[in-house]
Amino acid sequence: MRKIIVLSVALLSMALAIVGCGTISENLPTYEETSIIGVGDIAPDFSVTLIGGEDVTLAEVLEQQPLLLIFFSHTCPDCKALLDDMQEAKQHIDALGVRLLAISRDGTADEVESYFRDNGYQFDVAVDIEKSVYNLYATMYVPRTYMIGRSGVVHYTTIEYSEHHILNLIDMMATMAE
Repeated sequence: MRKIIVLSVALLSMALAIVGCGTISENLPTYEETSIIGVGDIAPDFSVTLIGGEDVTLAEVLEQQPLLLIFFSHTCPDCKALLDDMQEAKQHIDALGVRLLAISRDGTADEVESYFRDNGYQFDVAVDIEKSVYNLYATMYVPRTYMIGRSGVVHYTTIEYSEHHILNLIDMMATMAE
């Protein structure tokens, strides 16, 4: 009898989740509607403190090199796929003279630091739990990437993630390095 009750509750929960997701998704804004900054725009300046304590501003980074900016959530499967691919390509990205900075829009510093350590990510990360930096660029959805040239112009953006994004980003970085 207990198994039947547990199974019934589980099935009811799944049914409500399916109905709820369908209802919610019909009212969600499009990716474009949630984008504040796009290709050709000047990237808004910001300051973050990296896990580890270093303070970084966009303007200071761009004085030295272009920036690949990634907004992510440590609970997002697409974000993990993107970060995995970025780690795999990091040596190539470094060779092109591009700095890689990931900013988590949720989670505590301890959670994000642990996430990076557990996944072997070896690039700069900051936490933006108040979303003060994220909200300069977008209002919803991660992962998001922004390829920002030394002049501050955004040359390439992605929303969500698919495998071809890394190839496009590497191509863009190579063009910017020429």
